[in-house]
Amino acid sequence: MEIKYDERGGILNTVAEPSPIIKKKGKRGYNFIERFLLKHSRKINYLLDGQGRYKCRQQDYPPVLRIGVTNRCAARCTYCPREYIHAGGSGYMEMDLFRTIVRWCLDHGIKEMGFALWGEPLLHPQILEMIELAAKAGFKMRLSTNGIVLNKELAEKISDYDFEAIEMSMDGFTGKEYLAGKGVDKFNQAKENILYFLDLARRKKSRAIFNIHFVDVGNVSFLNRVRYVRFWRKQLQGLKFMTSFIYEPHNWAGTRDASRRKMGWLDRILGKFELKKPCVYLKGLAINWDGTAYLCSNNPLPSSILGNIKEENIEAIYKKDKRERCLSEHERGSFNCEGCDSCTVNSIFPLLFLKKVLINKIISLF
Repeated sequence: MEIKYDERGGILNTVAEPSPIIKKKGKRGYNFIERFLLKHSRKINYLLDGQGRYKCRQQDYPPVLRIGVTNRCAARCTYCPREYIHAGGSGYMEMDLFRTIVRWCLDHGIKEMGFALWGEPLLHPQILEMIELAAKAGFKMRLSTNGIVLNKELAEKISDYDFEAIEMSMDGFTGKEYLAGKGVDKFNQAKENILYFLDLARRKKSRAIFNIHFVDVGNVSFLNRVRYVRFWRKQLQGLKFMTSFIYEPHNWAGTRDASRRKMGWLDRILGKFELKKPCVYLKGLAINWDGTAYLCSNNPLPSSILGNIKEENIEAIYKKDKRERCLSEHERGSFNCEGCDSCTVNSIFPLLFLKKVLINKIISLF
């Protein structure tokens, strides 16, 4: 299929038929290992109080908003459920709506905002105005980008802002691998843009935490995984950065279960050992470009919709019974709620994690 772009460089067309949703059998509760981790692991139980209930239940407002200023993108990633993301149309958030969100956040003490949902935020024609508004409001800002449209002019302006974290996806060490993951022939463009931005960040002494990664869907060879980590670790020197260069794909509430089957045979075997945990994405709220609020930023299905902020107050949407039921299911470890029974974003794959840590340790020795 020929790729069609809009005036901003965002891809318009997508696959016609939605991929099938893979349903899993519901759990009856957490097993012994999961209960042990929930009790003793600070990386897992930080979401819960002493009674095993979500701490966010005690909050009247979402502690963080994930804003999708557009659902259009410059890539066609194989692991992205874009046919569901675009099912209700595509477009750009109106500036007035964004101002309304910022004012509401200021009135209710919300201080965290992520420019990341289902699309490339840098495609928005007023993204710099949005960032400026959020910065003046004192938000802790996060940005997620694939770097394709991050040209020098845009990089110079964005690097002036004090982001808490900046995440960049670079799906491959070679152009061929990148094309297999991203679906567009933009390897050199994205790489040059990211390198230029990192150099700017170093010179401007950025305090942001950077994360450059690829989603491992079998498109990157083992040797190039090693090369990838070594290369980008070197490029990130002098900046604060995360060492999670390799991401295992999750299945987007069952809409992309096939992504995991494309992983290498060893990873598929290691991935058989799966544990579950309460999901971090339930503590906040995801707002799409048209004002639609979703239960989870990893579930673009209609079942995840809580309402629309153009029609209801954000606090009323946040307290919907649907969300409360979902919190209860996660607390019990049964996950029989809006797509969570099929989703792997709240899964732990210990053997895959240990393998990734081992590779990073070995590479760091050279």
